[in-house]
Amino acid sequence: MNWYNSFNAVEAVLWGLVAIVIPFRVTCTNPRQRATVVLGSFAFVAFGVTDILEISHEAAIPLWLWGCKVACGVAILIARYTWLGWNRFRWRDREILFGLGCLAGVVVVFFLQRILNPLAIR
Repeated sequence: MNWYNSFNAVEAVLWGLVAIVIPFRVTCTNPRQRATVVLGSFAFVAFGVTDILEISHEAAIPLWLWGCKVACGVAILIARYTWLGWNRFRWRDREILFGLGCLAGVVVVFFLQRILNPLAIR
Protein backbone atom coordinates (compact mmCIF):
# COMPACT_ATOMS: atom_id res chain seq x y z
CA MET A 1 0.00 0.00 0.00
CA ASN A 2 1.48 3.37 -1.01
CA TRP A 3 1.44 6.52 1.14
CA TYR A 4 -1.64 7.93 -0.60
CA ASN A 5 -3.70 4.82 0.11
CA SER A 6 -2.36 4.61 3.67
CA PHE A 7 -3.30 8.23 4.29
CA ASN A 8 -6.85 7.65 3.02
CA ALA A 9 -7.22 4.52 5.15
CA VAL A 10 -6.10 6.38 8.28
CA GLU A 11 -8.35 9.29 7.38
CA ALA A 12 -11.33 6.95 6.97
CA VAL A 13 -10.70 5.44 10.41
CA LEU A 14 -10.41 8.90 12.00
CA TRP A 15 -13.70 10.07 10.44
CA GLY A 16 -15.32 6.89 11.75
CA LEU A 17 -13.98 7.60 15.23
CA VAL A 18 -15.35 11.15 15.07
CA ALA A 19 -18.75 9.73 14.08
CA ILE A 20 -18.67 7.35 17.06
CA VAL A 21 -17.54 9.97 19.58
CA ILE A 22 -20.07 12.67 18.65
CA PRO A 23 -23.17 10.92 20.11
CA PHE A 24 -21.33 10.16 23.36
CA ARG A 25 -19.89 13.66 23.83
CA VAL A 26 -23.04 15.63 22.98
CA THR A 27 -25.97 15.89 25.34
CA CYS A 28 -29.24 16.17 23.44
CA THR A 29 -32.18 17.89 25.09
CA ASN A 30 -34.71 17.76 22.26
CA PRO A 31 -35.55 15.83 19.06
CA ARG A 32 -33.98 18.50 16.80
CA GLN A 33 -30.64 18.08 18.57
CA ARG A 34 -30.84 14.29 18.34
CA ALA A 35 -31.56 14.53 14.60
CA THR A 36 -28.62 16.91 14.21
CA VAL A 37 -26.28 14.50 16.00
CA VAL A 38 -27.47 11.65 13.76
CA LEU A 39 -26.95 13.81 10.65
CA GLY A 40 -23.46 14.84 11.76
CA SER A 41 -22.43 11.28 12.62
CA PHE A 42 -23.84 9.92 9.37
CA ALA A 43 -22.02 12.63 7.38
CA PHE A 44 -18.69 11.75 9.03
CA VAL A 45 -19.22 8.03 8.35
CA ALA A 46 -20.11 8.81 4.72
CA PHE A 47 -17.01 11.00 4.43
CA GLY A 48 -14.90 8.08 5.69
CA VAL A 49 -16.53 5.81 3.12
CA THR A 50 -15.56 8.26 0.36
CA ASP A 51 -11.96 7.99 1.54
CA ILE A 52 -12.14 4.20 1.30
CA LEU A 53 -13.61 4.50 -2.21
CA GLU A 54 -10.83 6.93 -3.09
CA ILE A 55 -8.25 4.22 -2.36
CA SER A 56 -9.54 2.11 -5.21
CA HIS A 57 -9.23 5.02 -7.65
CA GLU A 58 -5.52 5.69 -7.02
CA ALA A 59 -5.88 9.50 -6.90
CA ALA A 60 -7.92 9.53 -10.14
CA ILE A 61 -11.08 10.56 -8.36
CA PRO A 62 -14.22 10.53 -10.54
CA LEU A 63 -16.63 13.46 -10.53
CA TRP A 64 -19.33 11.51 -8.66
CA LEU A 65 -16.90 10.86 -5.79
CA TRP A 66 -15.94 14.53 -5.63
CA GLY A 67 -19.66 15.30 -5.47
CA CYS A 68 -20.13 12.86 -2.59
CA LYS A 69 -17.23 14.44 -0.69
CA VAL A 70 -18.65 17.93 -1.16
CA ALA A 71 -22.13 16.72 -0.11
CA CYS A 72 -20.65 15.23 3.08
CA GLY A 73 -18.94 18.53 3.87
CA VAL A 74 -22.17 20.42 3.31
CA ALA A 75 -24.04 17.96 5.58
CA ILE A 76 -21.44 18.47 8.32
CA LEU A 77 -21.83 22.26 8.10
CA ILE A 78 -25.63 21.94 8.10
CA ALA A 79 -25.45 19.77 11.23
CA ARG A 80 -23.15 22.32 12.88
CA TYR A 81 -25.47 25.24 12.26
CA THR A 82 -28.66 23.29 12.94
CA TRP A 83 -27.17 22.50 16.36
CA LEU A 84 -26.20 26.13 17.04
CA GLY A 85 -29.33 27.57 15.49
CA TRP A 86 -29.42 29.25 12.13
CA ASN A 87 -29.89 32.64 13.78
CA ARG A 88 -26.22 32.35 14.82
CA PHE A 89 -25.05 31.70 11.24
CA ARG A 90 -22.27 34.09 10.20
CA TRP A 91 -20.37 33.95 6.90
CA ARG A 92 -17.22 34.96 8.74
CA ASP A 93 -17.29 32.07 11.22
CA ARG A 94 -14.12 30.00 11.02
CA GLU A 95 -16.08 26.83 10.16
CA ILE A 96 -17.66 28.51 7.15
CA LEU A 97 -14.38 30.05 6.01
CA PHE A 98 -12.62 26.70 6.45
CA GLY A 99 -15.39 24.88 4.57
CA LEU A 100 -15.31 27.40 1.73
CA GLY A 101 -11.51 27.13 1.62
CA CYS A 102 -11.78 23.34 1.39
CA LEU A 103 -14.38 23.63 -1.35
CA ALA A 104 -12.11 26.00 -3.27
CA GLY A 105 -9.26 23.51 -2.78
CA VAL A 106 -11.41 20.69 -4.15
CA VAL A 107 -12.25 22.75 -7.23
CA VAL A 108 -8.57 23.59 -7.81
CA VAL A 109 -7.50 19.96 -7.38
CA PHE A 110 -10.28 18.77 -9.68
CA PHE A 111 -9.25 21.15 -12.45
CA LEU A 112 -5.54 20.43 -12.00
CA GLN A 113 -6.30 16.72 -12.15
CA ARG A 114 -8.30 17.24 -15.32
CA ILE A 115 -5.61 19.40 -16.95
CA LEU A 116 -2.66 17.24 -15.92
CA ASN A 117 -4.30 13.90 -16.59
CA PRO A 118 -7.46 13.96 -18.75
CA LEU A 119 -7.89 10.21 -18.33
CA ALA A 120 -8.02 10.58 -14.54
CA ILE A 121 -11.68 11.65 -14.63
CA ARG A 122 -13.82 8.66 -15.42
